[in-house]
Amino acid sequence: MHFTNSVCLIVFVHFGNETFIVLTLFISSYADFGFTGQNGIINAHNTLRSKIAKGTYVARGTQKPSGTNILKMKWDTTVAASAQSYANRCPTGHSGTGGLGENLYWYWTSGSLGDLNQYGAAASAAWEKEFQDYGWSSNLLTMDLFNTGIGHATQMAWAKSNLIGCGVKDCGRDTNGLNKVTVVCQYKPQGNYRNQYIYLSGQTCSACPSGYSCERSTGLCV
Repeated sequence: MHFTNSVCLIVFVHFGNETFIVLTLFISSYADFGFTGQNGIINAHNTLRSKIAKGTYVARGTQKPSGTNILKMKWDTTVAASAQSYANRCPTGHSGTGGLGENLYWYWTSGSLGDLNQYGAAASAAWEKEFQDYGWSSNLLTMDLFNTGIGHATQMAWAKSNLIGCGVKDCGRDTNGLNKVTVVCQYKPQGNYRNQYIYLSGQTCSACPSGYSCERSTGLCV
């Protein structure tokens, strides 16, 4: 477990002529995804984004054109703290947090949940599968396209979203007696703006934003 936003309070306690120092650690929030969980999430997102950027991604039988401006995603601890804070509430719907995109995932089992780190990659795979289940007919995100059921996948692929942070929570047994885990991933800048392009098609990473350069091995802007 990786703790964040912790505060260490130093207290001086006096007994007669003696002074004792007491250290007290308060944990205000924590990110339950460890190194392996974070890596699973980042790798899943950047693998998808790299395939799209290189023009090798196939969505339900249709090969997508290569992308000019897709940024490489990286983990952000501030975004992760926000996602974990919301995951801790075992939500049943979106948070509506301003300025952040958000994907949610739930998993139920009658058995043990096991290592929570595994659910980051599992969530990412479930979101990406929307492209395979429903197709991806256009890079322009119209309301009609969004309503086909690919909104989690398009947020994963959104070219300008380059920061991600996720939280995971063991929510215990639900009313059906099943063990439930909740995963929340948040994205910055937010994606899925209607009537905007998910990414720009053209020569791989030929239009990286100012301050970014092309990483040839992935085709992503870094």
